[in-house]
Amino acid sequence: MLLVSPLRGRPDEVRRMVGGRLVVVTGASRGIGHELTRRLTAVGAEVVGIARGADELARVGDEIAARGVCHSERVGAETAAKGGVFHPLPGDLRDTAWAEHAARQILRDFGTPYLLVSNAGHSIHRPLAEYTDRFHDVARTAGVNYLGPVALALPLLEQMMLRGEGHLISVSTTSVDIPLPAWSAYTASKAAFDMWLTTVGPELRAAGVAVTSVHMARVTTAMSAPTAGRYRVHEMTPAQAADILCRAIVTREPLIAPLWARLAAVASAAFPVAIQRLWQTAWQAGARP
Repeated sequence: MLLVSPLRGRPDEVRRMVGGRLVVVTGASRGIGHELTRRLTAVGAEVVGIARGADELARVGDEIAARGVCHSERVGAETAAKGGVFHPLPGDLRDTAWAEHAARQILRDFGTPYLLVSNAGHSIHRPLAEYTDRFHDVARTAGVNYLGPVALALPLLEQMMLRGEGHLISVSTTSVDIPLPAWSAYTASKAAFDMWLTTVGPELRAAGVAVTSVHMARVTTAMSAPTAGRYRVHEMTPAQAADILCRAIVTREPLIAPLWARLAAVASAAFPVAIQRLWQTAWQAGARP
């Protein structure tokens, strides 16, 4: 008989982890970040939501306020202690100076977060021959997926380590397990942040701060819309992706990834030459992943 553990991350479990605590979510205005922000405020967390679109963040705040949870850029200490508060913080992670300033603003205005969810991302699907004269595409993708998240995280992690508790969750992608041609700029930037987490993880855990990398399969969002229907695979909804993040909040596992992605990563590491030749043959035959 195969025993399957139930999916962790029920609202009551998440409430025990983040209720009345400060949480920072990037990419909070839509997709996975929007859904997660909605759930975290519903269980009593005080959420700072970061995204580029001020109007979109305002709409998220209005939605949360309509549900009876406080939406305010500034609240008193008594209100904040109760949780269930949403603070919009519009800004662009590609501006690393802004990202670092935003982190220090969060520390100054709201205190040290218990949880940082690095969810914002930028995807680009483009063969090498189509961006040899477009380095700005590489820089933009790296800014959102790697450099900006690190700039935001460093001041926050410093204080988490000093306090001796906290949790950093990265919303990564199965593309780092299965690198596909034409996804080079996107995969490289995601892999960079994933490797950064892997190498700083032991230092953070020794200081009491958990680290989780979630390798998401395809999710139906605005980011994935340009390549919708390209792959004959099941796409998760933002709600299903948020289920996985809620599980990560509760279990604090170092890595959450589909079994098929983990097996693919093992195969790529064990047979790198064969895998490269396989993709080369497919590319020469006209396959365009």
